[in-house]
Amino acid sequence: MQPLNYGFVVKLSTLGRRRPKPTSFQVHKQSARRGVPKVSIILLDWSCRESLHALEWLERQDVPRDQYELIWVELYGRVLPEALEHADVVVTLNQKGLYHKHVGYNVGLMLARGEIVTICDSDAVFPGDFVRSIVTSFCDPETDERRSLVLMHHELRTSETYPASLGAAEELKNHDRWHWWDITPNAGACMSVLRNDALRFGGCDECPSYRGYLCGPYDLGWRLVNAGIPEVWHDLSTVIWHFAHPDPVGINGFAPSVRRLFENSYPHVDLHALTAVEHFSTGRLLPKRENPDIHALRMARRKIGTAFEQKYSDITGPGGFRPWQSILLRMLLLADLFASALRFKARGAATRLLGKPAVDWLYRWLFYRDSPGPTVVCEAVTHNIVHYQGTYYGVPQAAGPIDFRDRRQLAQRVTFVSRSRLVLTLRIWQMEIVQALLRRIRRLAHTSRRLFGDGWHRDIGRPLPKVQPVVQVDLFAHLISGDVPRASSIASGQPHEIRAGRVQEFLEESFQPTRRQPACPSLPKS
Repeated sequence: MQPLNYGFVVKLSTLGRRRPKPTSFQVHKQSARRGVPKVSIILLDWSCRESLHALEWLERQDVPRDQYELIWVELYGRVLPEALEHADVVVTLNQKGLYHKHVGYNVGLMLARGEIVTICDSDAVFPGDFVRSIVTSFCDPETDERRSLVLMHHELRTSETYPASLGAAEELKNHDRWHWWDITPNAGACMSVLRNDALRFGGCDECPSYRGYLCGPYDLGWRLVNAGIPEVWHDLSTVIWHFAHPDPVGINGFAPSVRRLFENSYPHVDLHALTAVEHFSTGRLLPKRENPDIHALRMARRKIGTAFEQKYSDITGPGGFRPWQSILLRMLLLADLFASALRFKARGAATRLLGKPAVDWLYRWLFYRDSPGPTVVCEAVTHNIVHYQGTYYGVPQAAGPIDFRDRRQLAQRVTFVSRSRLVLTLRIWQMEIVQALLRRIRRLAHTSRRLFGDGWHRDIGRPLPKVQPVVQVDLFAHLISGDVPRASSIASGQPHEIRAGRVQEFLEESFQPTRRQPACPSLPKS
């Protein structure tokens, strides 16, 4: 099996890859306020709002206006003067066909400058402490720091239409005057999260199943809950109010138009998108279809530990491998495994016929030549002969792991380098023979000192200095040729006056003990 196939997979992944198109939008007004706001409020319209009273109520907050910003997102192309007057940012998406609210949410998320992002109904009435309740909720009471949270605000609804004479939001708390429906948690009415959390988990899902009316920010909120971020519903001291208007559901007593009725084009569970409920139930964390711009922001925030892992981080892009690419890679893997099994069987049969040494030599000669990484060809005494990129390296077996791409390691830990395997093997054997001969001489000298003392051996038993392989090869050559004085000079570093001759004559002469005088003179015989 081929263990290293990165290059092939990269080339395969580029075939048929289409770069995702960024979301196109047009900015009609950009915020001119200095400083960074604490909250960014995203309000959505799809050319359906009869009244923009929500912008007026949001400008009546009890916190300074520079602490929050209003982002008005129009899914089609309508630009209203009221939006240009009250909102800080006005943008149009010019969508075609059935609108997709989640794309608008993601555009607002990318344009937001606040640390907290709030997505809410763009035709509701907001109390004066609405923004302050958001900022306070995200402040940890124990550490007084920002905390990750999925904050929901209740929305009270009624069948009455918006009164033009409404002067203060506090009037809506008079239950004798206003009759609100029973409170039912509306996860699509108003949700606030940290912008970093929203980007970290891919923003809102742009799957086509969210097109139309039945969708909302709860898709993102539920996935954040799946990631372990707590969801908190604000108490009823701060709520938003929603008055009736012609809507495609038809529950407010108004007969919906046929066109608006077909805005409900995908299945739901209690008016919640079926895909969002499925993701909430299965514990999904990322969108089924992620916005390409948010995907790029999320991937740019990654911190990868090594360059080795970095090369795997962007092979496919957000689309991943195509089905045909995965099928092809699996077929190639099975073919490689089948070929490997055949090679093992053939090698076993050849070993029984030709013998293991011959088969090993033939196998390495056939298969290691084209290997992209270093391959151990054979062993030579205390060295491994390694083939890498057309060159043979003699690596001591005690050297440990070596990165052959590191020139410094090769210079420090590799003994021999050659283009020819035969030359490299001969050099290793020459060095081993010379070292064995020197060890033999030292052993004889040590034995002679123990038997006859220190005055006879003419310094031949003195420990020899460590020499480079080239010097050892020269020493061996001079010993074989009979040039003993030259060999002795090379070994000891000093010239010696020793009679020339063969190695055997030199050893016999050198190891012949001198005659000793008796310790006491012998007495004459009587």
